[in-house]
Amino acid sequence: MAILLKVSPKSMLKFMCVSKPWLRPISSRKLVKTHVRLTANDKECSHHRVIFQDSTGNFKVSRLPPLFHKEQRVELFNMDSPMENPNIYTKIVGSVNGLICMYSKIEEPVLWNPTIRKCKKLPTFEANLRRDCSYYLNYGFGYDESHDDYKVVVVQCIYDDGGSYDTVVNIYSLRTDSWRTIDKFQGNFLINSPGKFVDGKLYWALSADVNTFNMCNIISLDLADETWKSLMLPTSYGEGSYPLTLGVVGKDLSLLCPNCHEGTNSDVWIMKHSGVEVLWTKIFTIDHPKDLGEFILFSSIFSIPSCQSNKGEFLLLLPPVIMIYDGSTRQLEAVDHFEECFPAEIYVESLVDPLLIAHNHLADNS
Repeated sequence: MAILLKVSPKSMLKFMCVSKPWLRPISSRKLVKTHVRLTANDKECSHHRVIFQDSTGNFKVSRLPPLFHKEQRVELFNMDSPMENPNIYTKIVGSVNGLICMYSKIEEPVLWNPTIRKCKKLPTFEANLRRDCSYYLNYGFGYDESHDDYKVVVVQCIYDDGGSYDTVVNIYSLRTDSWRTIDKFQGNFLINSPGKFVDGKLYWALSADVNTFNMCNIISLDLADETWKSLMLPTSYGEGSYPLTLGVVGKDLSLLCPNCHEGTNSDVWIMKHSGVEVLWTKIFTIDHPKDLGEFILFSSIFSIPSCQSNKGEFLLLLPPVIMIYDGSTRQLEAVDHFEECFPAEIYVESLVDPLLIAHNHLADNS
């Protein structure tokens, strides 16, 4: 067991293919969970990958470490899409333990592990359709460690011309391979961006009304007990609404706040729990050109992975640019600009098999 934990996911995959006696121990639940924990926490980020996407729906992938080192060339490798209609633009919801959740406007969500090339198409959930109403769907993807289960959340946001607004929350369990409707949250309009997964919870930003992207507070969904909680913004922002963006810094929820007056810098805050209290700490301020302020604010991804370079640098994915923030100089520097594709998500290589998880539950209950 100890020897196997030091082997890379792709090498173990080869062992499974050439030797049947290796198949059972390598695919055991205990080894897979321990192995993904070790690879995810590797300080060298040796098994972290950046997945890129182009306008036609094609995917490419690169290793993460070269992005921190100018002397290393960033190589992109083609990757086949798991979607049945790959030419339709695909939206990536997020990644957890090597599984990537994605969907398109004509297909149900899928859970895809590009390392082992396994994909699980989710069953159709019953949409709560109403006449003369407008809809949009807001997604989230995370891991419920207490039940060893991966869950996809789809929030149906429903509103009409008269100004009334409602939500229906659907949650999918990979272990049971089924959808359920759970209690909805109490609050205002959910800003249309995927939920951010941090430590067993999904976080979304709430807007003051349907006509603005200004954030008034934050809500979280605990994937273990499926309960909602409201979080306050940093006290320095008062009680008003602000154009803020949620993200993840390492293993903490983060908040990106562009300076709306000067427009030449943005504050990055992280959230820490102290008992039942939520504490916000400003960790740094990013200096940037004035015209980059809105670009940062409305970027589809703001993610700084747990791996930082030895120089105290942070990686930011701001499609279509990959940038490095240098903590010592407080400066942003573009690492690379990819003309034909943009960075869409960071994932870690793993042996987590979505098909096997769903199959094992069915076998246990047969």
